[in-house]
Amino acid sequence: MVKFDQTSSTKKSGDIPAVNLSLLVKPELLTVFSKLAERGFMVNIQTGCSVKELICNQLGIAEDYLENRIQTIFLNAKAVDDLDSTMVTDGSTLALSGAMPGLVGVTMRRGSFYASLRSQISHEKNLSAAHQGDGQIVIKLFNLVLKELGPGILKQGIRTSAQNLQDLLNRHLNELKTGCISGELDGKPVEINNLLGLDWDDQTVFLQIRSEKAV
Repeated sequence: MVKFDQTSSTKKSGDIPAVNLSLLVKPELLTVFSKLAERGFMVNIQTGCSVKELICNQLGIAEDYLENRIQTIFLNAKAVDDLDSTMVTDGSTLALSGAMPGLVGVTMRRGSFYASLRSQISHEKNLSAAHQGDGQIVIKLFNLVLKELGPGILKQGIRTSAQNLQDLLNRHLNELKTGCISGELDGKPVEINNLLGLDWDDQTVFLQIRSEKAV
């Protein structure tokens, strides 16, 4: 089983999310909430590490999964080929995807024979940027990686913006009314209807989604 470990990043002292929301849902709703992982969720990291070190050592994704399943990686909208020499800095956005279809997918795949065709949008080595310290990045998951890692990540919990969550609740209200079994907001029972229109301003939400069936 692939492990995506956010324990150290979500429990860091002094960085407790302002709002904690936990929902128990029917299995079919997992795909709805997975959209939040596609839009991007926040993770606290130690910067100054390579992309590979971040994925395997800090996020806990197995190296064989990285090699065999995560075929396309973007750091700040630029394709990454060399995972060992591309460094992650504070404020970065990291996108992980399985193999994408067609010629575009082949071209964007890391280590692709056609990588030269995308030289303008390929990430250059940046070992000089290896400043170590506390930081925060946004992670986005797509296609196969989203499908395989999404449910486990949601179960552990993700940090997302209140605005992203409210947008999702508004778009899928009917599904949520029938598919949400129970919920807790900051440790107190809450109904889906009562989440709509809450004034969370620009707060961060630590969201945990559990299915009534084991994920």
